[in-house]
Amino acid sequence: MKKIAVIPAYEPDERMVKLVEEAAAAGYAVLLVNDGSKEAFQELFLRAKEHATVISYTRNRGKGHALKRAFSWLLEHEMGEYYVILLDADGQHTVKDAERLLQKLEEEPDALWLGSRYLPPDAPLRSRFGNDMNRFLFRKATHQPVYDVQTGMRAFSSRLLPGMEKIPGERYEYEMNVLLWLARRRVPIREMEIETIYIDGNASSHFRPLRDSVIIYKQIIRTFGSYLK
Repeated sequence: MKKIAVIPAYEPDERMVKLVEEAAAAGYAVLLVNDGSKEAFQELFLRAKEHATVISYTRNRGKGHALKRAFSWLLEHEMGEYYVILLDADGQHTVKDAERLLQKLEEEPDALWLGSRYLPPDAPLRSRFGNDMNRFLFRKATHQPVYDVQTGMRAFSSRLLPGMEKIPGERYEYEMNVLLWLARRRVPIREMEIETIYIDGNASSHFRPLRDSVIIYKQIIRTFGSYLK
């Protein structure tokens, strides 16, 4: 089965290039999305282009928009069935864990598989912020006990892909909307623990703890209300 790594990136560093190289060496077709990074970062994308297909646009639109661009590209250009794995460009995901997650997907290809981080008490605040509340609200809205609703490492078969490119959300709320959308369609959501990696207190993350968490809460509460109708 063909396996495709989708990597959204905004103003990355050398870790992105390393991830792309390692994924390509492990047999992945890599689809890299340059989410409007400034000119100073273009050299990194040129280097990554030796091992990846690169989608670029000039204005930063957010992670959700980048993922939807990638999904639209896949639906247009890829034929047959394949596996998709989403990886973050900031060095927090390893190809080793990606391989383990895809093994789980092979065992249950109709499920969405999450690479979940089980956060220790000393995890950076920006990583812990909101995760407990999001987890609680998601479970109330869907009755599915998912531990890490904010993980960016996700694996699924291309059979789940149609429709994902139309789910609302341009930034981090999109990832929650995907979980809610799949839960409403009774798609099993499974988890596998992955290595938890923090570099410089997770300073490279573009997640805005307060603003993005509020947006995510609104999406969950809206969905919870629709369940009660």
